[in-house]
Amino acid sequence: MATTGEPKYILSAGLGRFASMDANAAKHFGPGAGEKARELLAGSIAKAKAAGFEVIEDTLRRFTEQLSSRKWAAVNVGYGVRGHKEHTETFERLLDACRRICPGAKIIFSNGPDEVITAIRRNFPEDFQ
Repeated sequence: MATTGEPKYILSAGLGRFASMDANAAKHFGPGAGEKARELLAGSIAKAKAAGFEVIEDTLRRFTEQLSSRKWAAVNVGYGVRGHKEHTETFERLLDACRRICPGAKIIFSNGPDEVITAIRRNFPEDFQ
């Protein structure tokens, strides 16, 4: 399943360490939501790395700066950011920044911290033959 050559870089925006302060994350993951989200994300990122992808996870605040740092194969936006109305403005700003700064990057969506690899597989099926 692993590819050869240079890794494909994916920038992933999520709640990260702030998941523990988000009511929706706490409702979904229960007590220790931040730690549980980090554990799930680490497992998903490890699977992506084994398949030849480098996932750079970042907080929302540094996201735009990261977009300019390299050529990205894709930008992932997690469900914690896009799935709740209180984050709509942030979600819109992320997509606008992607469109302006990285017009060639795919924009992909994961449904949870453990599903970053699922979003990558869905959008790069040729890398998982």
